[in-house]
Amino acid sequence: SGLKSTQPLNTRCLSIISLATKCAMPSFRMHLRAHGMVAMVFKTLDDAQRIQNLALCTAALMYILSRDRLNMDLDRASLDLMIRLLEMEQDPCSRQLNEKEMNKIKEKIRKLCETVHNRHLDLENITIGHLAMETLLSLTSKRSGDWFKEELRLLGGLDHVVDKVKECVEQLDRHEEDDKLVASLWGAERCLRVLESVTVHNPENQGYLIAYKDSQLIISSARALRHCEQLITRYNRADTFCKTNSNCLPKITASNHIGKAVEDCMRAIFGVLLNLTNDNEWGSTKTGEQDSLISTTMNCVLQVPQYIPQEQRFDIRVLGLGLLINLVEHSARNRHCLVDMETPGSFDSFCAADGDDSLQVEGQVGAIQALVQLFLQRERAARLAETETDDFIKDTPVPPQDQSGQWQETAGSLEWVQSENITKTEGENEKKEEEDEEIDLNKALQHAGKHMEDCIVASYTALLLGCLCQESPLNVTTVREHLPEGDFSIMTEMLKKFLSFMNLTCAVGTTGQKSISRVIEYLDHC
Repeated sequence: SGLKSTQPLNTRCLSIISLATKCAMPSFRMHLRAHGMVAMVFKTLDDAQRIQNLALCTAALMYILSRDRLNMDLDRASLDLMIRLLEMEQDPCSRQLNEKEMNKIKEKIRKLCETVHNRHLDLENITIGHLAMETLLSLTSKRSGDWFKEELRLLGGLDHVVDKVKECVEQLDRHEEDDKLVASLWGAERCLRVLESVTVHNPENQGYLIAYKDSQLIISSARALRHCEQLITRYNRADTFCKTNSNCLPKITASNHIGKAVEDCMRAIFGVLLNLTNDNEWGSTKTGEQDSLISTTMNCVLQVPQYIPQEQRFDIRVLGLGLLINLVEHSARNRHCLVDMETPGSFDSFCAADGDDSLQVEGQVGAIQALVQLFLQRERAARLAETETDDFIKDTPVPPQDQSGQWQETAGSLEWVQSENITKTEGENEKKEEEDEEIDLNKALQHAGKHMEDCIVASYTALLLGCLCQESPLNVTTVREHLPEGDFSIMTEMLKKFLSFMNLTCAVGTTGQKSISRVIEYLDHC
């Protein structure tokens, strides 16, 4: 009853803070959800945007309720209120009590927020917009269902998230201090994760975000990717990294958490751009128009992986190849832009100690040559890994002879006599056998994992080359010049294996499978 509009303003504010304090306990939040009280509370506070003090308390309550991993039972009216709170600080018509009262409320909220998970919250910046934005970024479509994707667009929530991305990217230009740099990277990444979620299989949101403020999201994402490409060399997390025509060099000492923030932001950027360009000519064209975007993405495939940990390289490389495939599949302009590029070859060709000299690329070469060499390197690595795995599986250990005792002749007959301390010996042998089996299994899994990664990178590269070859006899000739004996069968065989794998793991008839089938059919006739 203390929340109702008929109550004095101070009473309402104190009641909200009191409720938020109780909601800091997970058990109480669960109690509210179980009785469907969350929507009722925010319906009572529907007028919060009229007065800043009340709005600040309401935003704090929303933030505390969003600390659960579970859905906070947000309905359309509550989401509408959240968006209005985001816009409120720009509204000069909103009323405010005296500054002293506002500071008291902020201090109470600050102490309350210190009691819950608040990794991304700036406790020195307790404002309505900051609390509302942090709440919104906590609510991804995975938690709120498909309706959330549409309502977030219709109510203007996507606008605020895109504007926040732009703000974070602009801060990357200005911030040199490590803490501020990480905060900007984290902010951009979290916003991009939300946008990635709401654009998956949602053409309406994809189209809206491509058009919003003349493709502001795509422009900001392209700028952010360029920043990340530059930062990753400065804050590399690889134990060693290789430079063209040189041996492996030791890692430059750098802050580990900065490098991780850069890598996470890169993955989020690729996630959004992949959704906006997937089977979308408009999105592909707008993205390809961005300054240096295609060359930056190519660099992420060929050079950037050397600056990140071994276990992360596959992700960045496949994401980059996936974006390049999307860009060139439906855009002749993007195909010409990529083909006309000059680029260093893949860093792998200089780091492989036992590599084939014929697969090494020195200096600047054409993009097609660099991609063909990348394909041949990964295809060769996949064959080697497959051979090693097969040999490993065939090399089954021979069961040892039973040494638990021996046959002895007594009174004209043979009798089995057990050795002393046999129980202890058997236990030790069994333990050793189990350890050996575990080691063997881990080795087999490592070989299989390496084989799978090499196959996928080779397949993506072959698919990209196939897209470049379509409708271009000149590109077909260029690719053929760099293939062994000018034979496309090595590419089609890899793509056929990849297509079989996709048919087993994905729904039949997806866009990706159709694209692969089309490229295979085209290359078979080259």
